[in-house]
Amino acid sequence: MKNRWLVALAALLAGGAVSAGLLVFADPARGAVDVYAAAHDLQAGVPLSTDAIQVNRVSIEGGAAQLFTVGEESRLSALRAAHDIPAGQLIQRGDVMSSTSFVDRRLVFVPVGQAPPVSNGARVDLLLIAGTPDHPTVVPFALGVEVQAATNGGLVVAVPAKEAAAFVFAAATMHLAAVVAEPGAGHGTEVPISSSDDAMVVASGR
Repeated sequence: MKNRWLVALAALLAGGAVSAGLLVFADPARGAVDVYAAAHDLQAGVPLSTDAIQVNRVSIEGGAAQLFTVGEESRLSALRAAHDIPAGQLIQRGDVMSSTSFVDRRLVFVPVGQAPPVSNGARVDLLLIAGTPDHPTVVPFALGVEVQAATNGGLVVAVPAKEAAAFVFAAATMHLAAVVAEPGAGHGTEVPISSSDDAMVVASGR
C-alpha cells in the first residue's frame, strides 16, 4: 500500500511540473517588450522630450523592429513628431523626424545631371549651371536640401511647402547639379563661379 501511495505522489508531482512548464511557456508576458508611447497628445513638430514619452510593456506579433525600445531614449529625445500623435499611441519610426526637418514639407522630383552617390536622408547643395557655352556660370540655388530618394536622372527632395513651386520651376527650366554634404557637415558655403579665374582662386583656397 505504501508503495502505491509513493507511485501516486510521484505521478502527481510529475504532472504538476509538466503543467507548470506549460503555464510558463504559454504566458504571453514571455514575449513582451518595453517600448515608448506618447505620454499625452503630441502635436506635429514637438520634441520628444522625456515628459512627452512613456514606457509601455506590450506583446507584438512579428517583433518591435519599427518601434523604439527601452535604451533608445537619448535617440528619441533628438527627434520630433512628424505628425500629430494621440496619447498612448506606440511611437513608430515613421512617426518621427529629425530636429532639422520641418512639418509642412513637400516632396519634389528634381532632375540632376551630375550627382555623387547619395542615400536617403542625406543633404545636398543644388547648384545652378547657367550662362552661355562661352561664358558659363555656376551659382548656388538651394543649400542643405534633404534627399528622400535617389532615382535615375534625379533626386526626390523634401522642401517647405512655400518653396515647392520654386523647386518645380527649377526642375522644369534649370540645369542643376548636386553636391552631397558629408554627415555632420555644416551649412554650405558655395560661392558663384563665372570664369576659370574664379574657379582657380576658389579651388586654391585663396
